[in-house]
Amino acid sequence: MARRTVALAITLATILAALSVAPAAASDPPLPSSMAAVGDSITQAASTVAPGVDTPQNSWATGTNPNVNSHYLRLLALNPAIGGRAFNHSVSGAKMFDLAGQMAAAGAGQPEYLTVLIGGNDICTSTEETMTGVDVFRDQFVAAMETLRAASPNTQVYVVSIPRVMGLYELFKDDGWARFIWSIGNVCQSLLARPTSTEQADIDRRLRVAQRNVDFNTVLAEVCAIYQPCRTDGGAVYATDFIASDVSSLDYFHPSTAGQRKLAAVSWSAGYWPNAVPQPVVQQMRVQLTATTARKGSNWTATVIVSVRRPDGTAVSGALVSATWTVGASDTCTTTTAGTCSVVSDPLRRTSVPSVTMTVENVTHATLTWDRAGSQQQITVNRPT
Repeated sequence: MARRTVALAITLATILAALSVAPAAASDPPLPSSMAAVGDSITQAASTVAPGVDTPQNSWATGTNPNVNSHYLRLLALNPAIGGRAFNHSVSGAKMFDLAGQMAAAGAGQPEYLTVLIGGNDICTSTEETMTGVDVFRDQFVAAMETLRAASPNTQVYVVSIPRVMGLYELFKDDGWARFIWSIGNVCQSLLARPTSTEQADIDRRLRVAQRNVDFNTVLAEVCAIYQPCRTDGGAVYATDFIASDVSSLDYFHPSTAGQRKLAAVSWSAGYWPNAVPQPVVQQMRVQLTATTARKGSNWTATVIVSVRRPDGTAVSGALVSATWTVGASDTCTTTTAGTCSVVSDPLRRTSVPSVTMTVENVTHATLTWDRAGSQQQITVNRPT
């Protein structure tokens, strides 16, 4: 047992050292108005509701479940323009070999932001021997990034580290039901075969699988550094301790809804916009003008009715309208609950003033901003016949 403990300690130290490369320093880019996600069953939130069933609304990346608070929902709170523009191209069971196809599909839409989480299925295979080789993994990731860059060179890529698969073994190796599920489901047998064995061959096998985990994460970071703009989580997800409730009790392999929530929170905190604050929403109001005239002996007057509305047509009360006339003094009025007010010109000589123009100079309100460009700013009124 002492030998096993020392070996695990050495391996974990090696892994943490390899993941110590932090994301490249860079200023935060503008908040995106579109996003996409690529990857495997983790990003499809498989097994959060039913065994092996994709439930993308629970996805850490593009999900719509507020209990998960995905990257998409966090971005939506910061920038409403992204609403309805999050696309999940991940495929359950995908390996790095499949990523180029997903990148082609994602790149066709030219998303401003793209999350990448893949590699678990390259580690978790039927046997240790069938794990993807490190060099092959690298070449396949390069090919995938080349595919994306050809289609969408300006996409901000965020590569999330592969979670520490050894954590599954540590959490559930003493759970008889979990071991049964792993066995009958052929779950990650490269790591989870013979989970109770203390034979040195099995201990060494687990350590080699753990090392493959860190090797893949190192490759992800190295390749990402080549294809800018690209950022990694600096190993944050890999270094996260998931507890039993973070793992689906349906297969003891995929993240549960709670695990998806933790994955979203950890990866967001290590990503592009961890400290972003919501963009101020500019509430606007617009002006429309109508006019009437009245004769008063040899004079006449013009009355301009000012209607102030939000873009959706809702009346705005309490808006102070400042106006000027081409003939006569300036005027002001304040809108009522109906969203209207009126200004009346000085008396005008019918024989010498055939028309008068009123110009709205400004509209102010306690909480709304005047949309000058979207408003009628001026009206010319002809004398009555």
